[in-house]
Amino acid sequence: MVDFIKIIIKDQLHSVLEANPLLDFYDNINLSTGELKTVNRYGNKITPFKNAFYNGLEFIIYDTGTVTLSGSLHKYWNNGAHNFNDFNFEAFLWVLKDMENKFKIQLENCILKCLEIGINIIPPIQTNEILNYCFLHKTLPFEYKHNSDEGKYKQAQHAQYIIKIYNKALHYKSKGFQIKTEIMRFEIKYTKMEKLNNLGIYNLNDLKTHGLHNFKNELLKEFSNILFYDNSICSQSKSLNNYKNPLYWTELLSNNQKDLFNYHRKQLKNLTARFSDKVQFQTSEILSKKIDLLNIKTTQIDPLTILSNRVACQVTKIDISMQKDNSVLLSHTGLKHYYKNDPKIFEQIKRRYLSKRWLSSDFETQIKEIAHNIRNTKSNQMIKQERIYPPQQINMFSDLGF
Repeated sequence: MVDFIKIIIKDQLHSVLEANPLLDFYDNINLSTGELKTVNRYGNKITPFKNAFYNGLEFIIYDTGTVTLSGSLHKYWNNGAHNFNDFNFEAFLWVLKDMENKFKIQLENCILKCLEIGINIIPPIQTNEILNYCFLHKTLPFEYKHNSDEGKYKQAQHAQYIIKIYNKALHYKSKGFQIKTEIMRFEIKYTKMEKLNNLGIYNLNDLKTHGLHNFKNELLKEFSNILFYDNSICSQSKSLNNYKNPLYWTELLSNNQKDLFNYHRKQLKNLTARFSDKVQFQTSEILSKKIDLLNIKTTQIDPLTILSNRVACQVTKIDISMQKDNSVLLSHTGLKHYYKNDPKIFEQIKRRYLSKRWLSSDFETQIKEIAHNIRNTKSNQMIKQERIYPPQQINMFSDLGF
């Protein structure tokens, strides 16, 4: 659910980051003069800095002593590659722990300056149709935006936050990823921290403690604040010609006809409820269920922990009782079971046992490669065991039945 963040790292020793073998820092130098840049391309003064990148995160050390970190935690989880899959609370915790371990960052010292909270879903209709008919958020018009990193999306910018809607599948297909479903992302980008501070969220540790499930009501409320024209409305109302025109709504607002705007918005809501497929309601329900899914505990506390009275894979240690009685390794059947019934377990197994080479391949190929790598892991374990304990050598553990 968490994507982009920008933080200021308090009490961070520069030498710790600069000495980190994972980070290669470069000064921002004027190539013509060899001097540190003090103005940007717009002629505005800037503080000289050095920066480094790792898995989609950017570390900046300014000459003033300020240290910032920005980037997508979701992409970090995918080794900097993308953010079109699911990023649940457990994955979020894993990323925070990994950052603590690799960069010696203390979460309570990571002061939030920007935060994106969003959900990827498969919408009930094509994503582009939803985008085309999202006219306003509250009373602000949606605008199409485009950049090389995020692709084409729609946003409505408020004073303290931005509402964004993306066609994630289209964007990553253009980058060569093989995606066979629609993927729509709905997102709140907090650009000012007042709303978060009112919730007691000031730093990454506060965010971790607060939990991502507590953003559910806010996400659903902001989605309901979208003025959406449902193209499935089947009615003889003459007002529909106006209602499907985004300029009609903006003109009402620009002419200070707020009461008339509210009246017709209510009329559109009634027509949608009575004569349409209720696309916005369907999408909201999908968002709600997806948020719950990303925040519930998995069927196992730890996917690498054997539960009593269950048959466990000898490599992954997760339950494989849904497979044939003589199974000893997680196979195609078990992988498809977890994909359908426990996506969080499936994503964890995929992350561990699927090579980057196959990340953009189709589902069946990924299943085949994961199962293959699990079998290889078992073979490697046996080879290692034989190397440690040659057949002619006495192994007291095997003699004791372990």
